[in-house]
Amino acid sequence: MAITDRIVSARLNEEHGELHYRCGGLWDEHSIDELFDCLNRASEPLVRARKPIYALGDFTTAMPQVRATAEKIGAHLRNAKEFGLERMAIYGAPILMRMQYKRFAPDVNVEFFDTKGQALNWLREGR
Repeated sequence: MAITDRIVSARLNEEHGELHYRCGGLWDEHSIDELFDCLNRASEPLVRARKPIYALGDFTTAMPQVRATAEKIGAHLRNAKEFGLERMAIYGAPILMRMQYKRFAPDVNVEFFDTKGQALNWLREGR
């Protein structure tokens, strides 16, 4: 498997109302829709119930994306906020990806962490 190979998986942790997902590789502005579809399907029960969405992203195999793809990611995040995304904790992301998120989705409550444990602690604090 090459570092640029696209991967995505998502599952809903209903006990905590959390979307846990993993993504990696290099996406283009068309293939990124596969990732969005996966996330949307997994979070659909929360959206239908009008419950807040808390997302945990495993970016240990993620790569910085080209500008057009990063802009689509930003638009998807802003749209997700409209559908109930409260906060998102991402762990393992390269520094350039962190910068992309802050640039293309500055109004989304996202924080970056080195470990899954740190990310989960922040995601669940105050709930």
